[in-house]
Amino acid sequence: MRDEIDARFWVDNHEAFSASIDNAMAAIRSGFVRFASWDGTSHQLLALILSFAITALTFNSTTA
Repeated sequence: MRDEIDARFWVDNHEAFSASIDNAMAAIRSGFVRFASWDGTSHQLLALILSFAITALTFNSTTA
């Protein structure tokens, strides 16, 4: 009896967890779609930030 109750509890929690993951992935996907539909300035800004981050992370190893 206890195993059946635990199994039902696990299934209920698993379904809720799966639904929340699906909602999060859908939100991320729609965010990427909205980002891609903007003009080119947002992509240039993202490239600038990424290049600065790469430079900042690898600067110590390149100066030695």
